[in-house]
Amino acid sequence: MSVDASRTTPDPSFFNGRVMAEIEEWNWALTVGLSHPLTPRRHRFQGGLMYTRGIDLAGRIRAPEVHRGKPIRMWVSTFDRRERFNAETGDVGRFYVNRLGDDRWPFEASLRLPEDALPNVLTCLGSTWKFIDMWTATDAPESALTMFSFSAHIHPNIAAWAGPDLDPA
Repeated sequence: MSVDASRTTPDPSFFNGRVMAEIEEWNWALTVGLSHPLTPRRHRFQGGLMYTRGIDLAGRIRAPEVHRGKPIRMWVSTFDRRERFNAETGDVGRFYVNRLGDDRWPFEASLRLPEDALPNVLTCLGSTWKFIDMWTATDAPESALTMFSFSAHIHPNIAAWAGPDLDPA
């Protein structure tokens, strides 16, 4: 019995604006300190603290092929239930091409995650997740992210696009 290739291989447009990275290391950053006097009250935790937590990821681009093997740094921050998204103008993060001119990180991304998901994300990063897919809204050097997803494996339908395993650097 033959397999219908159109059902197993995504249309080439499926990869437009898509970036896959292999996660090489991560750290959960937690910062607590006194807020600067000029920090607006609404951005202070319990009236006077600066409190941030997020996940700092480092990895290498797997796809598209033109950027394969190049380093990427990603910062995952959380938001609470009070934040509301507008489907027309909202995003779940940003993707940047060398915005700071730092040659160590030709690519960067900032990702926004619901605060409730943080414990599960930390557990999965520590145990199974190795890859992240990000979909950009445009091909501009800075673009909104419309979606991102973590995974432990590369799905067989996109294995050719993701390319061979990267050599350890």
